[in-house]
Amino acid sequence: MKQKIGTLIDEEVIKLAKRRALDEGRPLNDLIQDALMSYLNRSIPDPHVRDAAYRFFCERPIRLSSAQFEQVLEEDLWES
Repeated sequence: MKQKIGTLIDEEVIKLAKRRALDEGRPLNDLIQDALMSYLNRSIPDPHVRDAAYRFFCERPIRLSSAQFEQVLEEDLWES
């Protein structure tokens, strides 16, 4: 059973969603429902793993050799 809800969504997001629904030839509500289900079906990160990653990457300096540091500086992120 479907239920009507009321919510506020940014005008630009609505424009993009309407355009996508039109391009795909389906109703806007189907597109929104599919997007919400996709989001809800993603796994939630384990809080312990997330906290460990935070501690590892954010609570201590990253130790790089001079060569590694130079490599990072020279890498072209726009190239792909």
